[in-house]
Amino acid sequence: MLSLDNANWSIFRVLDLFEYRRGNQNNMASLSSGDYMLISAKNINNGLKGFFESNDARRGTYKGHCITLNNDGDGGVGLAYYQPCDFLLDTHVYALYAKTAISRYAMLYIAQALSKQRVCFSHGYSISQDRLKTMRVMLPTDEKGDPDYAFMEQYIKEREEQLIQKYKTFIGQIAQTGGGNATP
Repeated sequence: MLSLDNANWSIFRVLDLFEYRRGNQNNMASLSSGDYMLISAKNINNGLKGFFESNDARRGTYKGHCITLNNDGDGGVGLAYYQPCDFLLDTHVYALYAKTAISRYAMLYIAQALSKQRVCFSHGYSISQDRLKTMRVMLPTDEKGDPDYAFMEQYIKEREEQLIQKYKTFIGQIAQTGGGNATP
């Protein structure tokens, strides 16, 4: 099992690794129900506000396989989420697109690393574009000093497998006891 203690670490500017786009949906009341996820600056449910259609065709959708970073909002500022599917994006959120090919597992790792910094922000101290331009994240590095995306991917895969095994055991206990007295 991989250990974070055995990794080499470096600090990287977020915008050296990602390009960003700011959300463009600013009138939530005018949105109609639809097929696209609307990602907002929520602190739960991966930022999902609901399923809508854009209120302006020029605004369009954002491509999935990116990280969304809440730049403002009560309780959600500084949270980062991986978004696998295309979506609409609230103006209080940035979409971060990797400059190089990164797996979804490495993106999940980086989203968590970014979210750990949320203690630096609050509703009165948001992630403005200027702050985003100077924002940094500490990541494991390879022998060249580049982000070690393979390590990040393997680390997340191992944690995911641990959770899957835990849930399988729990479900097995429920099946054996008929639903009574099973503990996760």
